[in-house]
Amino acid sequence: MRKLFEFYCTECKKYFDVKLNMSLNGNYRIHCPMCEHIHFRKLLNGEITDSRFPENHESALIEDIKPMKGSCRDFAQEKPEIDNFLYTRWRERLDVVEA
Repeated sequence: MRKLFEFYCTECKKYFDVKLNMSLNGNYRIHCPMCEHIHFRKLLNGEITDSRFPENHESALIEDIKPMKGSCRDFAQEKPEIDNFLYTRWRERLDVVEA
């Protein structure tokens, strides 16, 4: 199952969205679509861990993700102006998780 995550690039200061396959444990290399800065993430049991893997560990790489530039923006996704119950249901339906 893939889930949508919002990433923030510390190099170009842009936000972008990525869908990660949560059913596969391992290392993911995610390229910022604007500046090509690489974000390393490790997934374990359906969760993004705090550990990062080194660039030279190609054998453990599950996916090398290069999102489209159209997914970049200057700001985080805004929360809609609706009550918390509806907002929570909206997020669950979209399966959005902040990374």
